[in-house]
Amino acid sequence: MSLANTSPVRVAAIAHIVLFVKDPEASAHWYSEILNMEITARAADGPYKGGIFMSFGQHDHDIALFQSQAPDDKGREFEHVGLRLATDNAEDLRRIYAFFLDKGVKIAEVLDHGVSTGIYFYDPDGHMLEVFHQRIPAEGGAAIAELRGNEGQADPVTLDPLRG
Repeated sequence: MSLANTSPVRVAAIAHIVLFVKDPEASAHWYSEILNMEITARAADGPYKGGIFMSFGQHDHDIALFQSQAPDDKGREFEHVGLRLATDNAEDLRRIYAFFLDKGVKIAEVLDHGVSTGIYFYDPDGHMLEVFHQRIPAEGGAAIAELRGNEGQADPVTLDPLRG
């Protein structure tokens, strides 16, 4: 049985990865030196405090580095995978939220990042995923400038489900 086209979620691309690392500063240096990435923001406060956001030069972040709470714990290297939606409509994010609720998807949180609003949720094996609506476009460096300016903001928000 095919489930194609039963979900309102339309993902454009895997947009970023978030890694747990032993030393975010050392890792950021490595990613800068080896992969020519730039630091776009350091999270000064909130749930991502101490996190470092890095970009290949177009998007606000392609990789984020967070301090591991258990540095010897293998298997928890990934915090979540971010999936950029193929829509620029905030109402579509509310429709997806309603769909997730109706399907019993376990929601972790909804966060406003300034550049985007994301729904964080879990797959059946407990892997965290994020689908997000990009509010500030990547073109021309606008998203990078916004993330730098808001220092990696991540504010919990209430998202009203939109059905129908």
